[in-house]
Parts: sequence; structure tokens; C-alpha cells
Amino acid sequence: MGDRGTKIHPALGFGTTRRPINKHAQAIRINQWGQDNSFATDKQDELRFGKGGVDDAEDAEVILHEYGHAMHFSQSPDFYKSNEAGAIGEGFADYWAVTVSTVVAPTPDPACVADWDSVAYTSKVPHCLRRVDLDLHYPADLSGEVHHDGQIWSRALWDIRNRLGHVKADTLILQGQFDFPGTTMPDLAQRTVDAARQLYGPGTASIVQAAFHARGIL
Repeated sequence: MGDRGTKIHPALGFGTTRRPINKHAQAIRINQWGQDNSFATDKQDELRFGKGGVDDAEDAEVILHEYGHAMHFSQSPDFYKSNEAGAIGEGFADYWAVTVSTVVAPTPDPACVADWDSVAYTSKVPHCLRRVDLDLHYPADLSGEVHHDGQIWSRALWDIRNRLGHVKADTLILQGQFDFPGTTMPDLAQRTVDAARQLYGPGTASIVQAAFHARGIL
């Protein structure tokens, strides 16, 4: 990551003692996408934020979510090869949004994703685009819709964070994502367990494995 990026990654060693992730300034376009939606694109290497209701670029967690996809593009050109990998991507992006915001600017309900943006289209309080603490399980709760299914993955990551703290959790989660070939949740879960073992030893790996096991992924 370059100097204009978030300071989270250099603090975790990525780009210094570990492989870099998206180590360059990210192009941004705001209010040029005529829908209330946002996306990251690897074709032009930029993040585009839509407008409508609360404009997406006004919510830091929406920005962090889309940046999570950009990180995946950097870590593996094949990351989004399957629908299940797409769900992983959405789940990680939601996780990245809340793990960073909880460090930088905590909210009253940290598991609630994009609570400012979602004020425009939700009535239930708290207003949430999605959550990272739902009791969903793999494969029983897979619906085929990547944003819904991603909440299975994000819950496992959130549980890992709650057990290990954000520094260890974020580091091993990011490390496990390098060169992911866009396959399945069990595949990346095992890669993440292996990364935990390599970085922090068998005790940490057991905690990570248990979190994925609780979701039915391992």
C-alpha cells in the first residue's frame, strides 16, 4: 500500500516485512455512477461510488468495503472465479469495513455494516446494509446471492477477530488470501488455518479452525 492508503496494512507488515497488497494509490470516482451502488474494478483499477439517498462515498465503511475488493484483485488475479468466491469476497469486504472502522472510529454496533449509508433504504434500527454476526451456516444457508452468502464467511472472520484481536486476525486473514484460486469457502478456510499456523503456531490455528467449523465451513 502506498502512503496515501490506509495505515492499517503497513502496521501489519504488508509491504514491509510481508508481501505488499495493492501498493499504489487507488483511483476514485464519486457521484458518477448513476445508481445507489458502488463497485471496484480491476479493469481500470479504480473504485466508483454511486449516489442516491446517502451518497455511498459519504460512508467510510462503504469505501472500505470496495477497497476490500481492490485488495483481492491485488492478491490474486483469479480470486473471483466462482460464485462461492464472490460470496467470500463480499464477506471479506464487509469484514474489512468493520474491522478497520472499529479501530479508527468505533460505532455503537460494530457488527453492523454501513449504518450511515443504509439509513436511506432501511427502516429497522439499527440501520445496516448487512451484518457480520448472523447465525448462518455453510452449506445449508447458501442462497446463491453473493452478498447474503458472504455473511457466512464474514461471521467466521468476525469470530476470529473477537478471539484473537484485530492485529492477529487481520494479519492471518490477509496472509491466507494470497494466490487464492477462486474456488470454495472450505478451500480458503483451510488456507487461512494454514496461515495462522505458520504465523502464530498451532494454538492460534486451532482457534481459527474452530471458527470456520462453527459455520460449517470446515
